[in-house]
Amino acid sequence: MNPKRILRFLFLVLCYAILGTFTALAVLYLFFDSTTLGWLIAIVYPSIAPALSVIYIIIGITIIRFSFMNKHKAMVVVSVFCIFMFTSAIVPYTAVPGGISDAENQMNEIYGAGYTNLDTSVMRPVPYSVYDNIYGVPIDESKFSVQENIEYLDNGVDRFFFDFYRPSGDGPFPVIIALHGGAWVIGDKGRMNVILFNRYFASQGYAVFDLNYGLFDVSTLSGDAAATFGTFSALGGLNPNYNGSYTLQQQIENIGEFTKMLELNDTKYSADLSNVFVVGRSAGAHMASLVTLGYQNPLFAGNFSTNMTVKGGIWIYPPTNFSRSESSFFDPMMEGNLPIEEQYKKLSAAFLITNSTVTPPIIIVHGSKDGLADYTTQGLAFYRYATGLGKKCIMITIPWAGHAFDFIFQSYGGQISTYYIERFVALELGGA
Repeated sequence: MNPKRILRFLFLVLCYAILGTFTALAVLYLFFDSTTLGWLIAIVYPSIAPALSVIYIIIGITIIRFSFMNKHKAMVVVSVFCIFMFTSAIVPYTAVPGGISDAENQMNEIYGAGYTNLDTSVMRPVPYSVYDNIYGVPIDESKFSVQENIEYLDNGVDRFFFDFYRPSGDGPFPVIIALHGGAWVIGDKGRMNVILFNRYFASQGYAVFDLNYGLFDVSTLSGDAAATFGTFSALGGLNPNYNGSYTLQQQIENIGEFTKMLELNDTKYSADLSNVFVVGRSAGAHMASLVTLGYQNPLFAGNFSTNMTVKGGIWIYPPTNFSRSESSFFDPMMEGNLPIEEQYKKLSAAFLITNSTVTPPIIIVHGSKDGLADYTTQGLAFYRYATGLGKKCIMITIPWAGHAFDFIFQSYGGQISTYYIERFVALELGGA
């Protein structure tokens, strides 16, 4: 056989295989983002979309050149198909200006001249940079140090730890408490909690405390609950090897113990407890919402440091509203010191915001294609509810982004969220 024919055949097979694979990914991303595979793909797809758009063009031209050069109908079919795939890749980026415009309008409306005149000389200069998308977000590593695996709690069953990102200088520094996600059943500090975010904010002068906390043992569940949460626990190796199982109330109690430890050691860690921000992602955002709205709420009396002032909650793709009427499979995780229906309310930000004695400002960052923590019923619904109550709440929508969009820190979702979060924090520190 002709070696050139064999090579051309193999090359075409490779092109078709690549096109078929990415077509399947695109379909899952566009139309099935509520499935497990769909939302996992949505984490990555928008970030690699620019490269995919180029690949689709090259593959389309290659297939036409070597297979259908003189076949008009076939050329049209391949061209239309590749154009569709190209469009699916660039759509997220065409929506970015609209997302930024909406965020700008909110920031100007809420902060006015404070936002316009804010000194941003050391902050991210633009919401999104193509250059940084390719080469990474610059972080000055000389401006902070990191201490890892510092114990903050030993409850006799398990030990809990945090990583401390300390800015250079004398301090005291405003505090960011970072809480990892993982559906309450997996997760850990460090690599499971967007390390680059922690490093970036430490380089900007914030004392960042990245901590782990108890997790619920999914093996104790059954039926629909076991199937749902088993998906996450099956990932394995993504959490400490705890001996105990911790309900959501016990998880927030662990976090409360950290705040008490920090109160006793604020000088040691150069921590300014009068300026505390709490950031979390997914289940960690849920925990952050409970700290934000619960730290001075009678329902959580005795849970947190009494000398801490939360200046703002930073909730990234948060679950904000749990309803037992929709499903009772959360029941084992929700157990606590109240009847189960009341426990659901206690652990829902949508309820806490109505009865908290103090409601710190909140910034929510959520991807519009989040198929896990639903964008419309969780992030957006809470934002509308909170603003309807007259609370200070900002909603940064990351267009076409799925769950965990900022795990690729340099992606457009990671960049846009960082840009507005650092301005939100600076404005609230300034008393805006």
